[in-house]
Amino acid sequence: MNRLRDWRDRFLTQVATMHPAAWLTLLGIVVFAVLFGSLGVQNHRNFGTWSYDMGIYDQGFWLVSRDGGGFMSVRGLQFWGHHVNLIAFAFAPFYWLGAGASFLYVVQACVLGLGAAPVYLIARDKFRNEWMGLVFAVVFLMYAPLQWISWAMFHPEALVITPFLYAWWFAMRERWNWFFAMVLIALSTREDTALAVMMMGVVLLIVLRKAPDIRRVRKMAFATMALGAAWYVVATKLVLPFFNDGREPFYITYFYGNYGSSTPEIVGTMLRHPSRVWHDATQPDRLEFYRQLSWPVGWTYLANPLGLLMALPQMVASVIGLSPYARMIRYQYTSVMIAPIFIASIQGAYVFWRFRIARLLLPLWLLGCAYVTNAAWSPSPLNERDHAVWSRPNPRHESLREALTHVPDNASVTATYQLLPHLAHRREIYDWPNPFWAAVWGNDDCAHLPNPTTVDYVVLDKTQIGTNNLLIYQNMRVDGGPFEAVFEDDNVVVLKRVGTSPAVDEQPQRDSCRQLAIRHELLGNG
Repeated sequence: MNRLRDWRDRFLTQVATMHPAAWLTLLGIVVFAVLFGSLGVQNHRNFGTWSYDMGIYDQGFWLVSRDGGGFMSVRGLQFWGHHVNLIAFAFAPFYWLGAGASFLYVVQACVLGLGAAPVYLIARDKFRNEWMGLVFAVVFLMYAPLQWISWAMFHPEALVITPFLYAWWFAMRERWNWFFAMVLIALSTREDTALAVMMMGVVLLIVLRKAPDIRRVRKMAFATMALGAAWYVVATKLVLPFFNDGREPFYITYFYGNYGSSTPEIVGTMLRHPSRVWHDATQPDRLEFYRQLSWPVGWTYLANPLGLLMALPQMVASVIGLSPYARMIRYQYTSVMIAPIFIASIQGAYVFWRFRIARLLLPLWLLGCAYVTNAAWSPSPLNERDHAVWSRPNPRHESLREALTHVPDNASVTATYQLLPHLAHRREIYDWPNPFWAAVWGNDDCAHLPNPTTVDYVVLDKTQIGTNNLLIYQNMRVDGGPFEAVFEDDNVVVLKRVGTSPAVDEQPQRDSCRQLAIRHELLGNG
């Protein structure tokens, strides 16, 4: 009891003596969390979320809360065969209480905003100036890639930024118990954050090379490297293959098939052909990507870029891969890069701090770059053009909401991509036209694709049926066909199964699976 009272007294004393810059940082965190949390809720309620990825993670976290995981019918993969998101267990109690997509958006906004606290602490300690801590906290909160992450659905890896930053701060103070606690939280977000953790060990070994207790620092740095390497191997070589029919993670061939069909093959190609990596890394869209990551922090990391080593694995993965989205600041792929970019930027900015003129110009430069780039590139209210990405009320939404009320809670459903996130809390929910036609399913094959006759309801936004799937829809609606409408208007239709039909339940799936098999055979021979 006395220890608790002492802790309370120390806490109250700290709060009472907080610097105004710290209070302003806290205010900025609250504003960020409220603004982007409410925009996220608005986005979901107004049908601005998609099957990929909000539907995937909402169903996945719901499954974890029920039985520790299971088959994600939205994605066609086992939850633990998709990614190793151990952080999902922290959400389970909230899902027991009815949490869903809106809750995920709010938590993500709060955790992203909270990253300003360790940024403040890192900069304050480095510059020995609370106001420079505030400057970097504001730059962080206005960082356009960070704000885009708060829009781009929910992704567990977005939660890595704050614990990664806190881990760095604790390392700088050599508080190793807290450091490893933050590292473990970072590793729990997704398996590939292990590579950034491994590189953090390398960077710490260099940055803290003059620490008084260098032997302990070396021990902790090597332990960090070993932990990151071990977790990456366990996650990608044991856990993911175990839950993915013994296969490599789906994204290996999906994103990096141009370099090989396995991790060793991809790495081998990169080592044998570095000119190919350089060619990919210097394409115009990659150069624009670097520019949009760098201008908001004023390119200050160039004065001391060592910290960027922690971002290097994810950066390389983004620039050599097949997906153009991985090198756009509008999506979650920047998540693992952001903390290292800010750590390097603080270290780089400090290089200029020895010059008296910099003490006036550096804050102005940083805040100016943050403001201008936010107004040009972010989804914040400062950028009127891109702020429109947050879905707003539309008269047609009322009929979409009415349609959803006609679907029983436990029914097996296929739905178009903006309706599915509102139906994800069930074991059988498919992204139209699955399972009738295999489309972006599993490992881009037909493994575990269920018999279409198991689908009870079809819920379609008429603007999203797709010309390629129109024949399937029409065959569902023919006289005597396998479905009948239980709700329909100009915007949406809800179909209930009343029978079966080869033209709906057999032929389309067979044809799509045959096409996939032929394509894989050609790629294998190629």
